[in-house]
Amino acid sequence: MNAEKEYDIMSWLYNTLYGDMSTQDIKNLYFVSDHNDLLNAYNRETMQIIDSACGSGVQATALALCGYKITATDISSEMVQLTNNLAEKHGVILNTDRKAWDELPIKYKNSFDIVFCTGNSIVHSQNAEIRANNLNSLKQLLKVGGTLVIETRNWEKVLLENKHFTVYDKISYQDKEYIPLYHWTLNDMEQEAKVEIIVQEIETNNHVILYESELTFTPFTHQNLLDMLESMNLKVVKDTFNLNSDWYFLYAQ
Repeated sequence: MNAEKEYDIMSWLYNTLYGDMSTQDIKNLYFVSDHNDLLNAYNRETMQIIDSACGSGVQATALALCGYKITATDISSEMVQLTNNLAEKHGVILNTDRKAWDELPIKYKNSFDIVFCTGNSIVHSQNAEIRANNLNSLKQLLKVGGTLVIETRNWEKVLLENKHFTVYDKISYQDKEYIPLYHWTLNDMEQEAKVEIIVQEIETNNHVILYESELTFTPFTHQNLLDMLESMNLKVVKDTFNLNSDWYFLYAQ
């Protein structure tokens, strides 16, 4: 199954995770503060930003609530619809589009000051060649002086720990409680892996209902990502990688 179909199926999960967030909670999202210096480096009145893997639209809506002009795109039509719904719920306007990364340059070449590819999205490129092509497509969206932001899990740490299960804190949505559980099937770098996402819905009588989804991905090393960006004549100007951190992001210009 490809990423578009996988995320179409999983849209209910993203709605469960983020659908009940208040407008203030979204506006204060860590995502905005994490990138505040970068956002302030451009003229807010004229800058254009794209969230190229917008998912349910939380980050894009957070940026819009802070006054930024945002285009939000995703390979999944279901995710784009969730993004539209979330933006409408919180009173902001987004330009949304269902597009895969390799389709974006046809319409948006050299259009953006900041190109976000966050939420561990780039790992869903099926292999190194496709990953390089996807990164090159994102590069083509940049204006002169623009910045490409890539966020990813630290796959060195994930494979070293070789955990089979990750349990997340309980969340509430529409007066129900949910506990997400990830079941990892890992191989090696540049080999396809998968994660089964099992969400336990706890009813008021303590009865439990299970919902299951699955995603495939291809892990890569930090150095591989650096080398790919350098091969595209992009200079990495910020790199938060740390072997002990679960996530990191890069700025490339």
